[in-house]
Amino acid sequence: MVDGLADVSIPKFNRNTPLQRAVLPAMDSIANSGINGAMDPVEPGYSCGSDTAHLSIFGYDPRLYYRGRGAFEVMGAGLDMIPGDIAFKSKLCHP
Repeated sequence: MVDGLADVSIPKFNRNTPLQRAVLPAMDSIANSGINGAMDPVEPGYSCGSDTAHLSIFGYDPRLYYRGRGAFEVMGAGLDMIPGDIAFKSKLCHP
């Protein structure tokens, strides 16, 4: 599974996506020999980002287990969380 690879079409690329314009022989070979496409791993109408999609793909119902991106970001940074901890995801602006 490659998350977020599809991208969007760009007018200056003649409505192609950056991936469609890229020269990627190894990925082309994998795509030609496998099953591929876009999917919505959660139910229709449910906002689906990487976080909720990954929970769903691994069998966890995001309506029961998802509590926001903060915990994902903290654990991805190698920090431990214990019950009762609260984590927020923020966007920092660097000059």
